[in-house]
Amino acid sequence: MDGGHAEGDSDMTIGFDSVLFRRVAGVLLASGAACLAACSHSGSGGSQVVASVGGDEITETQVNHALERQANLRPDQVDAASRKAVSNLVEQTVVLQKARDLKLDRDERVMQNIETMKREAMVSAYLNRIADGASKPSDKDIQAYFDANPQLFSQRRIYTFQELAVDVPADKVKETEAALAQLKSGPEIGEFLRGKQIPTHATQNVMAAESVPQALLARVAQLKPGQGVIVSNENGLHILLLAATQDQPVDLEKSRPAIAAYLTNQNKRQAVQKELASLQAVAKVSYFGKYADMAASAPSAAGSAVAMAAPSASATLK
Repeated sequence: MDGGHAEGDSDMTIGFDSVLFRRVAGVLLASGAACLAACSHSGSGGSQVVASVGGDEITETQVNHALERQANLRPDQVDAASRKAVSNLVEQTVVLQKARDLKLDRDERVMQNIETMKREAMVSAYLNRIADGASKPSDKDIQAYFDANPQLFSQRRIYTFQELAVDVPADKVKETEAALAQLKSGPEIGEFLRGKQIPTHATQNVMAAESVPQALLARVAQLKPGQGVIVSNENGLHILLLAATQDQPVDLEKSRPAIAAYLTNQNKRQAVQKELASLQAVAKVSYFGKYADMAASAPSAAGSAVAMAAPSASATLK
């Protein structure tokens, strides 16, 4: 469950993989070049050798590193995943040896890619260290969050919506939104859209309170069946008409692990933001050539690194 939708989250229990962290550090090992680099020459001293390709050793350490990058791996999947990792490492090593024969490790573009990944690896390691040092939420913090968000916990509901995706040109969104806001029921909305020959796509969605964006939840909680909200964001114009609700509260004890995970992630994000702001405050940055004008408009770390992606509820249908 999630009290942090204003930053685009939809699940309080997710790991620390915030927009901030992704923009600054990147996802390092997604490229094939990174895999080649991971298979270079011989294994590290003391690590068990699991395979050898033309004298290049593949070690248990490399296999374990590959497994660490697979999220939510169950114990019963480890053996098969390990064998798959060894197979992949052998294949990569075969390719790597040929690449070395062709002296591709001296190619300027390859060298630039390796240097870029080294930079990203260092940034990632440092930000991970800062995040890991963030404070843990106290029992008092958890209680305060529980009390401040009754719609997520003590007054939690399951909502059934009829969602209408309204297909209007970008320059007509505000005008259409204003007109829809004056209507009071689903039939009126349908009549208006048909009269204007505005295409729509209807779906029915069942959403728990924690899946409703935080910007909308307080308003959705006040709706009665037949009422709705208009949502406009980068994805266009949407109408959420409430069809039904079902009370499904959760108590503090059941909520505690999810709240603790969310607050921990929040503390990590804040720690990284604070550190970035501190580093940028003392950094001597200069811009040159066609980028010289960036000096006057360079944003702060806290302001530039977090992308706010939450939709905004612009009107309530009475």
